[in-house]
Amino acid sequence: MSDYPDLQTTDEGREYEKMIDQVLGGEKRDFPSYYGGMKVASGTDFIVSSPIDDSITYGRFQEPEEGIMAEAVEAAKKAFETWSEVPVSERAAYFEKYLTLLKARRLYYAAMVTVSSGMVREDAVSEVDSLIAAVEGILADAASHKGKPLGVWAVISAHNSPMASPVAYAVAAMVAGNTVVMNPSKHCPLPVYSFYESMERYGLPDGVLNLVVDRKDESTEALANDMRVVGIAASGSGDRLEDLMFLQVDDELRFINDIKGMNPAIVYRPADMKAAARSIVDSAFAYSGQRLYSCSKVIVTMDEQKRLVEAVSEIMKDLRVGDPVDDVTFTGPIISKDAAKRFVSLYQENLPFVISKAPVAMGVSDLYVSPIVVSGLDDENDLSYMDSGLPILNIKVVDSLDAAFEEIQNTECGLSAGMFAKDPKIIARFKEEVDVPLRYVNCSSRSLGAANGAVLSSFCR
Repeated sequence: MSDYPDLQTTDEGREYEKMIDQVLGGEKRDFPSYYGGMKVASGTDFIVSSPIDDSITYGRFQEPEEGIMAEAVEAAKKAFETWSEVPVSERAAYFEKYLTLLKARRLYYAAMVTVSSGMVREDAVSEVDSLIAAVEGILADAASHKGKPLGVWAVISAHNSPMASPVAYAVAAMVAGNTVVMNPSKHCPLPVYSFYESMERYGLPDGVLNLVVDRKDESTEALANDMRVVGIAASGSGDRLEDLMFLQVDDELRFINDIKGMNPAIVYRPADMKAAARSIVDSAFAYSGQRLYSCSKVIVTMDEQKRLVEAVSEIMKDLRVGDPVDDVTFTGPIISKDAAKRFVSLYQENLPFVISKAPVAMGVSDLYVSPIVVSGLDDENDLSYMDSGLPILNIKVVDSLDAAFEEIQNTECGLSAGMFAKDPKIIARFKEEVDVPLRYVNCSSRSLGAANGAVLSSFCR
């Protein structure tokens, strides 16, 4: 990638490109499981490649043996006995050092996120900035924190937010006096490993933070079902995360739900349809539809349908899908070969309903797919009511504004919902009737940063 001509148009962009080269030039090494201060190898390893290009590898990750996750939980449980008694100011001090590092090396970590996940610079920098903001908030709250810690927390995450969400939840849990076992995405675990290694350098006591990554995902189930775990923070999309929704959550098991949904939006007589369409396309296809807040469903009334479809289709022509390091690229690859196969299958199944698609750069791998817009699906189609976690946007046409509100209320919204309208009364109705954690109004859901739930009060009693 460093052989490409300089397409960065800002000083920050050029510095970011240098950091990309630094990440790519890093030493290839082994990445073991970490628990209780030990580095644990299994003898069975697997290589993780970048979705940008499968020739980019970071080293060898150890496949955990059966029972390793249980040992990690036990190490965390043992460490809780002493960590929970450490004054909150002393606990926070460890993470003040990490915050200083994040700020000093902001673009380096953004480059790491890009290489690991395929995010373009804008999204990768946003990922780091969201983490900085979350840690700043956690440390500010620590000064007046009086809550009592609970015990061992599991932080289980996917590729949708490979750094901000898992690290922020872990920091909040530990500052609150809990201990943590992290189980990050098998596709892009590098940012979480970098966090662990930073905290190890800063002298965080053994067992307070533990880390296991698993190619087969078997350890996720073992961690989630371990009776010694008092809480789970789950962030991302896909079956591995969505299966956690069926856990029996009660007073003895806390659950922080940061799992992606459809993040739908209503379009009803906006002041500028072209501007609304730009925000919708941005919401749907930034990071190839894989962000926690990516919109996969837009609801529009019949009398507005034609204008919206024309505006969206025009914008789609100019989207650039290609190398995410290039400043002119809108979005890069999707995360894995399995995701690419699933996209192709959904595309072929719904080909009669595809009304627009974006071009893809020549000579790239199969992970670079063309974002598509569909419309006219029946209500039984999976894309009508389930988030795919892929760059597919469904435009749902309804008869009236009331029908649009009914549709969005019957949609698996997940973490957010949006409204594009000129009338302040319509916007007020949206805010009152649509019950979601976050809202985006007349703007892209890209404006929503990750890790909004990483607050101390969620991790204590």
